[in-house]
Amino acid sequence: MTSEGCQGPPVKLLNATQYAYAVAFFFLPLSKALLFIALAIAFILFVAGGGLATALRSWRTLPWVAPAAILAALPLLSLLIHPASSKLVIHAETSYYWIIAVMTFLAASQMRILPWLRALLCGILVGFLYAQLQYKGWWPLDPPSLIANYILYSQFLAIGVVLLSILYKHETSKGLRLAYLAGMVMFFAGLTSGMGRTGMWVVLVLLPFVITNLFTRQNRTKAALLCVIASVALLMAPTVQKRIKDAASDMQLLQQNVTQTSLGYRLEMWKTAWGVFRAHPLVGGGAAGFEAAWASQPRGEEGKAFVEPHNAFLFFASFYGIFGLQALVWLYAAVFWTGWQRRHSFEGGVVLAFALILILSSLTNTVFMGSVSRAWVMLFLGLQGALLYQLPLQHKMKAGTA
Repeated sequence: MTSEGCQGPPVKLLNATQYAYAVAFFFLPLSKALLFIALAIAFILFVAGGGLATALRSWRTLPWVAPAAILAALPLLSLLIHPASSKLVIHAETSYYWIIAVMTFLAASQMRILPWLRALLCGILVGFLYAQLQYKGWWPLDPPSLIANYILYSQFLAIGVVLLSILYKHETSKGLRLAYLAGMVMFFAGLTSGMGRTGMWVVLVLLPFVITNLFTRQNRTKAALLCVIASVALLMAPTVQKRIKDAASDMQLLQQNVTQTSLGYRLEMWKTAWGVFRAHPLVGGGAAGFEAAWASQPRGEEGKAFVEPHNAFLFFASFYGIFGLQALVWLYAAVFWTGWQRRHSFEGGVVLAFALILILSSLTNTVFMGSVSRAWVMLFLGLQGALLYQLPLQHKMKAGTA
């Protein structure tokens, strides 16, 4: 473990690992290339500094490990069950992403995660500010990853709002509390002006959780009032109103059998995925099963681009059958229960919040598709290791006021 009073190369390497992970979390919403470079450096430093060996010697399994192992193995097993194809090989790459979760889990059991989360919020802030600019040529790299599509953008803003509320709850510095509140207001405003409905509805459902983090138990009336005000503000925002009207229009068109709309496409994708699962309940249709079923019906140019059902539960059910669906539900339940048991601690609150965001996002989005989306899921799964972190005795008082 790292300690400010210790000296020597191993401790310096573990301190460097701490910084490397913070850099990785910072670049998570900004740059895929720099994210994976930082993670690779963090893994190397963690091993070289002896952190991996220490973590393995003190390994304590949490409930998420077993279902995660199943989900990591399923894409590879699918290669043996279904005919080989390039699509199967591409989807099999999801197996090695679980290395990120395991290595982050082990690292989080050896060092504090607070700097990582602060770095992530700084990265989201940079991406948010970039998205507000009319002229965006100042960014020296490719555009930040979080604005690659509006769904991902809204998810990151939702993560930011929820995490900031947890940081506020456990912070004692008035200055930092004010900064966290300002960040929440900005990200909330970003949700009301953006087009991504996934982040909007996640924050709307979790508003009671967010608001109660801002008040003590004695202020439940104020918390309930602010929750109502925030809900009304979100629902009455012009962009949100437009999305609600669009959804109502989609429902009317759907009654006329017009499915070439946002809602219509989703319902069609869910129906198709469910059909694949019903046809292959045990082993699923494989990585190419959904796409083949989707392409078997006439589609417009926009519809032809969809290759997954935009729902994580139906994704695993249609791709890998009942075993995939059960493993996913098991994973989500395990993370939720672990966070719920430790919900009064900072680390437990983060785990619980992640579980809730993951479950809600999975209803309208396949969070395991796309390198950035997969990466944030794996990194946050790894944060459960912080629940095993034993704070050095000489730093307990300092950490309590950090």
